[in-house]
Amino acid sequence: MLKLNRNKVVIIILMIAFTVGSIAFIAPEADHPPFKNLKVYPKDIKYDSLDHLMDYYKVALNVKCRYCHAGSEANPKKLDMASDANPIKEITRKMILMTNEMNEKYMHTINHPTTDSTAVQIVTCNTCHRGKVKPEDVVLK
Repeated sequence: MLKLNRNKVVIIILMIAFTVGSIAFIAPEADHPPFKNLKVYPKDIKYDSLDHLMDYYKVALNVKCRYCHAGSEANPKKLDMASDANPIKEITRKMILMTNEMNEKYMHTINHPTTDSTAVQIVTCNTCHRGKVKPEDVVLK
């Protein structure tokens, strides 16, 4: 039984890594300057990995980059990706941390009787948002 739980934990970790874009913990590519002001992801995340994550968030909430990122003070038509001027960015960080915590702490403990006992459920942004900025309210009957 202990081995099965260890296998589930390994599967969860692999699925989380795959879901969030296979984050790589090596230096960013030479043609991209180091990232500034990363608070949730590793400071040395690869550009392609972070770009993949940002694309995923845009799809999951059906938004554009400007939804979270503030305009540059020097040129408002461009985005200042490091800026925290847009309060939505901090909300997004909290949502990412919440989702990660739910997957790490709770999802591996759920065994639904109608599914394969080795299957692991994970929570993603799309679990609740489903292409909308604000998840729809659920009415329980």
